[in-house]
Amino acid sequence: MPYVETRKACRSRICYKSHSHTTFSIGAVDQGRSRFSSYLHAAVEIESGSIVAIPAYVEHSCNPLPEQAWSYQMMHLDLNWLKQLIEESLVDRISSDIPELKPEIIKNIETYQHFCQLNQALFDADKTILEKEQLLVETLVQIIFPSLQWSVLVENSYLQPHLRKLVDIIFRQETFLSLEQLANYSGISRYAIIRLFKRNFGLTPHAFQLNLQINHARELLKKGRPITDIAYDLGFTDQSHFHRVFKSLTGVTPKQYQKVI
Repeated sequence: MPYVETRKACRSRICYKSHSHTTFSIGAVDQGRSRFSSYLHAAVEIESGSIVAIPAYVEHSCNPLPEQAWSYQMMHLDLNWLKQLIEESLVDRISSDIPELKPEIIKNIETYQHFCQLNQALFDADKTILEKEQLLVETLVQIIFPSLQWSVLVENSYLQPHLRKLVDIIFRQETFLSLEQLANYSGISRYAIIRLFKRNFGLTPHAFQLNLQINHARELLKKGRPITDIAYDLGFTDQSHFHRVFKSLTGVTPKQYQKVI
């Protein structure tokens, strides 16, 4: 089931830097309390039984309260697979690589319980792929999607025509682009580029590229590519730099991630 990735963390104290995913992500708090924040959502404490839905490419962070541990579940859904399950009116927004939906927090015990049952089934080695796929589709369509408000962002007009061009340029590159290179490609100033990315993604251009490369690295790790090759191919200074950035954004090292995939 390459269109879904899910994991559980128990009694974790790991903290993450602000980051984004190329997937539609759903998180659930099992134990403890954490602080969720995003440039599109006011910072708020969430407790056990809460569900957080995070659209793709939306900057966010969710970390345990100081000196505390928490347990949680996290599911990532491929956009191309996901858009087949939702109404046609929402397809374009869900599959966009520029944020158009706001993150949401759901505090409904039945929704939480259904999500837990789904995750338990996905981890169940005795269930077939067909059984798991059917339960995934049913839970998303019947339980998760109706619980969401699908809050749409108001398009920001500030230099908006340049944003699509910049994002397309970054997506076509295999390594990092400097501010000067982005300015030369787009014809706008370096400061304007920084402001444009922060207002639309909540991330600087470099942080945006780091997130994309780490998400790309996750896919390459799943395919068994050597870690040293991935670090070099994606433009990181060295393997140590790649290791440090990967762990800060995912909570695990590249080697640990590859072992459990």
